[in-house]
Amino acid sequence: MRIAAQQVFTGRKLLPNMSVHLQGAEIVGIGPGDEPGSGPALLMPGIIDSHVHLLGLGMSLTALNLKDCNSREAFSRALREYASGFAGQWIIGRGWDQNKLGFTPDRHFLDEICPQRPVCLTRVCGHVAAVNSRALELAGIDGNSADVPGGVIRRDATGQPTGILEEKAVALVQRAVPRPEPPVLYSALERAIKYAHRRGITGVHTDDRSIVGDYFRLWQLYVKVTESCPLRVQFHCQIDSLQALNEFIAVRGELRDTELVHIGAAKLFLDGSLGARTAALLEDYSDDPGNRGVLVYPDAEVRAVMATAEEKGVQLALHAIGDAAVEQALTLLAEVRGGYRRGRIRHCLIHCQVVSREQLARMAALGFIAEVQPGFLRTDMHWAKSRLGAERLQASYCWRTMADAGVFMTGGSDAPVEDINPWLGIDAAVLRRDGNGTYAGDWRRDESLTLEKALALYTAAGAEAAGWETGVIAGGKAADLAVYECFSAENLSANSPAQVFVNGIKVYQR
Repeated sequence: MRIAAQQVFTGRKLLPNMSVHLQGAEIVGIGPGDEPGSGPALLMPGIIDSHVHLLGLGMSLTALNLKDCNSREAFSRALREYASGFAGQWIIGRGWDQNKLGFTPDRHFLDEICPQRPVCLTRVCGHVAAVNSRALELAGIDGNSADVPGGVIRRDATGQPTGILEEKAVALVQRAVPRPEPPVLYSALERAIKYAHRRGITGVHTDDRSIVGDYFRLWQLYVKVTESCPLRVQFHCQIDSLQALNEFIAVRGELRDTELVHIGAAKLFLDGSLGARTAALLEDYSDDPGNRGVLVYPDAEVRAVMATAEEKGVQLALHAIGDAAVEQALTLLAEVRGGYRRGRIRHCLIHCQVVSREQLARMAALGFIAEVQPGFLRTDMHWAKSRLGAERLQASYCWRTMADAGVFMTGGSDAPVEDINPWLGIDAAVLRRDGNGTYAGDWRRDESLTLEKALALYTAAGAEAAGWETGVIAGGKAADLAVYECFSAENLSANSPAQVFVNGIKVYQR
């Protein structure tokens, strides 16, 4: 097969009027195109989303979605309508944001709408949940319940739970929610993969153990679904202790990679989210004096996990949004390695939203991969200054500075936290504007990435981080490709593919 296009992005550069030759699952060469101006506008490697919760995305597509609620009335209406048409016991939803709502929904508010059935509604970031009294009862949470390490049960003046749970306290209620049955999980994952295909995505790095805790069940689910619905998958597994890491090490030797599904990193949360004010900061939140967020684990626990991972050759993916969490990761890994130098394993720092230039230099020295989500800028733009203040904001979401510091970066969405559409993130990385196309003056335009650099984050870099022979267009590479009949560099968020191929198989045709 030969595909000629007006432009070909190779994974590194945009080249005019080129063609790509495929044979089966492989790219066999690249050559000149046809008449100038003929053929599709762009041919490029398939997008690789380097940080997503794919099964979670599939589940969210049929759950209560509160992302568009911007008032108390809209929230109440959405919950009532969903509850009236849903026959299940637990009402599960996500996407609320107190910054848009103008209030934080507590158990009293939820009890007025759903007094009988348990309700668990996760904030858009996934780090905070609002639950009603029935859910608290089923989870065994009352005024006598102690906070869990790394988590907070918010309480009123009398000491009773308000229904707001933060970080590891969210799991107290989630454990009480019945696990989805296998057919539900299969349908959800298939739905998510097809949803990803329509957005030009051919590969993901995903973490879904919060939905299916059993390694083998989750692995088998991905293997089975990708047999009929191809997608390249790097399988990250969430851990919460040294014991959990050792369990992962024991299990991963029994999980056999397939052509498409590969074992990846052990993931550890170091802090929370900026929107929920649980990301760990070195100084107080500007809009919440006395609060510096949540460091989920003490240094001793993180150091022990790092030491074992280094010894056993296991990659770690460390969720670190705030500069205090980043500092914990940098300092402890340097202690384990005996200095700021690279080791045989390249660990990942996920998000890295608030990072100083000095920290970036140490990240590069340690060889960390930064898994960044440019799409966060589209939503955070309207409230991040209140959280961080003007001075810290200048050292946040600084991807050009990160790249110039020599930090290896990949691009992802964190779906379902944000939309999985990669062009929303690419638009934000290049143009630094919100979802309405509005540019805010505090968000430095000099931190914009070039289009080629932004595209590389979502293709070649994601493949390199996973060790895949894809993400670039060259002879001998896997034929994971996306064809765009039209392409706009001025309105990047509007781009969508006409055809998508995984291993040379057409998985999407518009």
